[in-house]
Amino acid sequence: MTSLQLLQLTERGRSLFSSGRRKALLVASGIIVAGGTAAYMQSRSRVRRPNGIDKELDDGKNKNNVIKKSRQKKGLKSLQVLAAILLSHMGRMGARDLLALVATVVLRTAVSNRLAKVQGFLFRSAFLRRVPAFVQLIVENIILCFVQSALYSTSKYITGTLSLRFRKILTKLIHAQYFQNMIYYKMSHVDGRITNPEQRIASDVPRFCSELSDLVQEDLIAVTDGLLYSWRLCSYASPKYILWILAYVVGAGATIRNFSPAFGKLMSEEQQLEGEYRQLHSRLRTHAESIAFYGGETRESSHIQQKFKSLVRHLKKVQHDHWWFGMVQDFLLKYLGATVAVILIIEPFFSGTLRPDTSTLGRAEMLSNLRYHTSVIISLFQSLGTLSISSRRLNRLSGYADRIHELMAVSRELSPKDVPSLQRRGSKNYITQADYIEFDKVKVVTPSGNVLVEDLTLKVESGSNLLITGPNGSGKSSLFRVLGGLWPLVSGHIVKPGVGSDLNNEIFYVPQRPYTAVGTLRDQLIYPLTSDQQVEPLTHNEMLELLKNVDLEYLLNRYPPEKEINWGEELSLGEQQRLGMARLFYHKPKFAILDECTSAVTTDMEERFCAKVRAMGTSCITISHRPALVAFHDVVLSLDGEGGWRVNYKREDSRAHSGTDTEFPKLKSSETERQSDAMAVQRAFEDTRNESSSKSTQSYFSEVIATSPSEEITSSVPVVPQLRNDPRVLPLRIAAMFKVLVPTVLDKQGAQLLAVALLVFSRTWISDRIASLNGTTVKYVLEQDKAAFIRLIGVSVLQSAASSFVAPSLRHLTARLALGWRIKLTSHLLKNYLSNNAYYKVFQMSGVNIDADQRITQDLEKLTTDLSGLVTGMVKPTVDILWFTWRMKMLTGRRGVAILYAYMLLGLGFLRSVTPDFGDLGNREQELEGSFRFMHERLRTHAESVAFFGGGAREKAMIESRFNEVLVHAKTLLKKKWLFGVLDDFVTKQLPHNVTWGLSLLYAMEHKADRSLTSTQGELAHALRFLASVVSQSFLAFGDILELHRKFIELSGGVNRIFELEEYLEAAQSDETVGTSSQSDEGDGISFLEVDIITPAQKLLARRLTCDILPGKSLLLTGPNGSGKSSVFRALRGLWPIVDGRLVKPSSSSECSIFYIPQKPYTCLGSLRDQIIYPLSYQQAQNRALSLYQQGEIDTDILDTHLKRILENVKLSYLFEREGSSWDASHNWEDILSLGEQQRLGMARLFFHKPRFGILDECTNATSVDVEEHLYRLARDLGITVITSSQRPALIPFHSMELRLIDGEGKWELRSIKQ
Repeated sequence: MTSLQLLQLTERGRSLFSSGRRKALLVASGIIVAGGTAAYMQSRSRVRRPNGIDKELDDGKNKNNVIKKSRQKKGLKSLQVLAAILLSHMGRMGARDLLALVATVVLRTAVSNRLAKVQGFLFRSAFLRRVPAFVQLIVENIILCFVQSALYSTSKYITGTLSLRFRKILTKLIHAQYFQNMIYYKMSHVDGRITNPEQRIASDVPRFCSELSDLVQEDLIAVTDGLLYSWRLCSYASPKYILWILAYVVGAGATIRNFSPAFGKLMSEEQQLEGEYRQLHSRLRTHAESIAFYGGETRESSHIQQKFKSLVRHLKKVQHDHWWFGMVQDFLLKYLGATVAVILIIEPFFSGTLRPDTSTLGRAEMLSNLRYHTSVIISLFQSLGTLSISSRRLNRLSGYADRIHELMAVSRELSPKDVPSLQRRGSKNYITQADYIEFDKVKVVTPSGNVLVEDLTLKVESGSNLLITGPNGSGKSSLFRVLGGLWPLVSGHIVKPGVGSDLNNEIFYVPQRPYTAVGTLRDQLIYPLTSDQQVEPLTHNEMLELLKNVDLEYLLNRYPPEKEINWGEELSLGEQQRLGMARLFYHKPKFAILDECTSAVTTDMEERFCAKVRAMGTSCITISHRPALVAFHDVVLSLDGEGGWRVNYKREDSRAHSGTDTEFPKLKSSETERQSDAMAVQRAFEDTRNESSSKSTQSYFSEVIATSPSEEITSSVPVVPQLRNDPRVLPLRIAAMFKVLVPTVLDKQGAQLLAVALLVFSRTWISDRIASLNGTTVKYVLEQDKAAFIRLIGVSVLQSAASSFVAPSLRHLTARLALGWRIKLTSHLLKNYLSNNAYYKVFQMSGVNIDADQRITQDLEKLTTDLSGLVTGMVKPTVDILWFTWRMKMLTGRRGVAILYAYMLLGLGFLRSVTPDFGDLGNREQELEGSFRFMHERLRTHAESVAFFGGGAREKAMIESRFNEVLVHAKTLLKKKWLFGVLDDFVTKQLPHNVTWGLSLLYAMEHKADRSLTSTQGELAHALRFLASVVSQSFLAFGDILELHRKFIELSGGVNRIFELEEYLEAAQSDETVGTSSQSDEGDGISFLEVDIITPAQKLLARRLTCDILPGKSLLLTGPNGSGKSSVFRALRGLWPIVDGRLVKPSSSSECSIFYIPQKPYTCLGSLRDQIIYPLSYQQAQNRALSLYQQGEIDTDILDTHLKRILENVKLSYLFEREGSSWDASHNWEDILSLGEQQRLGMARLFFHKPRFGILDECTNATSVDVEEHLYRLARDLGITVITSSQRPALIPFHSMELRLIDGEGKWELRSIKQ
């Protein structure tokens, strides 16, 4: 009823209708309508086109209309498919919830109908001053109000339960497809149509389910109300009223649909942009250390800011379309509809069966009938209006449905068809089962269409061992992507153990990139099995034996056995590789595929692994660049990178021979660069015997020049300061938020706030004017003054036009405030987050789980949206209270105002005492949602390793475990909101109506006049109706204020999460965690002077490290895995604090003094050119090239010529040629380049930047020995002093000193290398 603002008028307000003020109102309304029309026309013609293309524009419009309709049909079809899926999978519990919702809605409508009758009786009793009847009715009214509150809260609870059930059904179905047949890998890394599936699973699905359940509830209410009130209207009035209402609603709905923008398409684009923006933050989190080593925060910030700006532009367009369309919709359905409703309400009282008689009792009966008839007409209008705009909501819902259905359709498309696993021979490509592995004329083709291997024919019997060699990118790993089913088999025949096209228990794959699942140490060893899948539980002694095989037994003492740990952040790369080998020893497969999985361990340990695998009876298929492994294999397959290949078999009569060549089934005759690389690798493996025989007589020796001090003479280990925030109480965090968000008067947000205040005041004034008409309307009906009533209708139309501009504009400004605050708060956080390596420190140095990516994206969006709603929600009731309290005082005196304020204080105190801690609950909800999303993002990042391990089922179990936690918490939150919602709705919305009736009775009892006169009766009816409106508006305002407490509690959770992150970022910017390190701008070299290398977990790795590195004197850093080699570089880079000792290095202000290439290769977003010049921008790189060539004019070819020469030096020129000799080709380079190619790109960056010192952290271990030596010779020729962490002895001749970290417990030795 209140939503339609039926006409009210006080006696004081009647002066409004003097001719002068009526003209002023007409002029004001005309200006508002004209302004809204002009704004709409300006928005539609913002982009002007030349007159000469008018005809083409018309053709384009017709084409766009066809496209729009086809998209709508596609979206609605997707919605139908999802609805059918949900209905078919709801089960008994879902059907029970749906039936319960229907029953609740029917009861709610019945109670509403009874409430309308009782309130009509209350109006009659107050008019006649019948106190006993009034008391009896008010008791019934209070009971009905409580029942109504309970039903309202129950319907919301059931709707929330349905939403969770829908989400569970869709998520489980998507997971069932997503985790089968490695779809999680194929979708993102092979197919490419869906780039961020985690956005659709973790964000689109819950939003779709929430909006769908709300739509179901509202449409059920609309249908039930429509049926009931149509029947009630026909029972006492002519059916023509229903036909008039239906005709108006249908006509208005058709008009609205004609004006409606494509909200489904807009929403789909919005979700796509939101997903891409969040994916950039997730990518930054995943590669935080590599980016920090490169100093690439400026480039990453540029990508993030550009994507955020694209998102903001789209959101502004969406908000603008919602604004002007909201004016059209509100005018037709809400405000003009209210005027039509008034006519239908009053018409039967002038000429119909409800026309009052002349007696006092008859007029009182008329007032009661008018009250009930008003409720019937308004409810009927609202129900039909809700149904008429359902198409708009369906349009928006279809946007979500289209994205979700596309995800499910692509998953089904990528799943193999239901064909027998033992396929028929004779087809172009097929796989059969046997106890050996064989490739018969197999062609290996990348998803982008590049042919890597042609017509490979090779057989690996059980018991034999195959070594695969070749240059980077030649297809070594890709061969097993085809064998494992990750890539499709284009042509040829594959024979392998097991059934199906994927890898299985007979073939165990240890991938190139080690993968550690989140879980316990036992989980790492048995992966991809779960504890329930083990035949026999893995005992402690068995774990100890497995770990001893790979020299990792110390992990049992370092970590609690049952503690879940993110091992990828705890262990070094070498330790992760050794843990992968321990898995192999646990599973004991028939065939083991070792894809350069020991590149970060020492040669001796690698040979130990191979010997143990052979002793275990497992056949090895090994990909490696280390020639020493030839001794453990009897077949060598060499790939040339151009599709060619050759096989060498070791002679059986003597192990001394390197092998004999078979015929070359496929080897191209042209000596391309990549084939030259392949021949170099082949020669290196053929010369293995000579290399191994000369091991004992190396051409260098070392001499110890410094060692670590003994433990006896050293003091206690200093404590590394953690990144600690200074937690502030909630009021201080709110003050910090307002410091960022509160605008100045001249600021854009300041103007928007002023406009909000002006619009709120305008709406209150218009509400008062509209409310002031109602009493006069009742008076004119009572006096049967039809002419005066018609004049009121004209004024009502003008006020409706004004309201249809004010209300949408207020909603639009609220959304613009939220967006503006989101921009401000995002910029404020990113300013600190993307500087001084804070993005790295909050993840690695804080000691707690700070999901910064979730907080900056999803949490911040929710916070600003809720905050803008809270601010406008505070302004409106404040203005309403001031205005209507003044009105109420004029009618009831101080007593009525005292009752009003007493009720507000008592209600606020009561609600505060029963309100649950929604802040903490909301905080926990965001944490769980973030964890669920992060697990999906983590899966996409490590999809290939998971697929090779066959870990889909294991990952599904972990992700669904997180999802179940989300569901359990959501159900708990729903129950708390349900119980609190009953009391909240009763206190803030329902009970105030009874206070209104009490004040109406008091006013009627004190009214002193002749009650038998028609004029007196009219004045009393007028006053009672106006008083009810004023008191209702006052209580609504107070109800909004009472609700502010709950909204503020819910908002506090988001404030705490966002500004806890801000506190950590501020701590990361301060110098408190830097320690006592010092840097010398004058120093030419790098010097560690008694520096303790300590991890953030307080583990000492190197005690009082002392080492001087001068230009031209390269340093080799060696030691076992986990001994702290990379940690020395972290301390040098400033990622970890120096708490004791002194560190001197060249000034960072000098151009490119130190350049770091991290252990984990990182390919940035952008073109091939961007990969080499990273972290510089194009303009910066161009200036760098100009400075190198010392030319004064800008020539765009200088940079590209220089980059091409660098690619030739690192033997990657074929990448440039493969992209059509274009530097601007942009791909997901991490997916299309092999690990070795990515490492060589990292070296290309080093040669481009040409620093004085190059920090090389095992960044060439995936390249062949000859390529690695070639790269180091280039660095030496360029005058780059390298500090290398490596396990390869072949690199010793390129260094002058060796720093050996002995045990990872603090001991070290510094040796000079003599050539």
